[in-house]
Amino acid sequence: MEKQTAEFEKKTKSMFIPICITQTVCITVILIGVLIIKMFFESSYKKIEKWYTENILDQTTITAVFEEE
Repeated sequence: MEKQTAEFEKKTKSMFIPICITQTVCITVILIGVLIIKMFFESSYKKIEKWYTENILDQTTITAVFEEE
């Protein structure tokens, strides 16, 4: 007798919709947090804005991106 092996096809579940939902929830929470801090905690928002401007934002010049000839 021959042994028959059962082959199972593994169906992959599309993760596009759950990833989009997760991204939407995260962005919404961040925006609500920023708006609450901006509206109700003005001094904290100014400190965060100053820190962000000094440490995160970077002034980029055209010559830094493209080489002049």
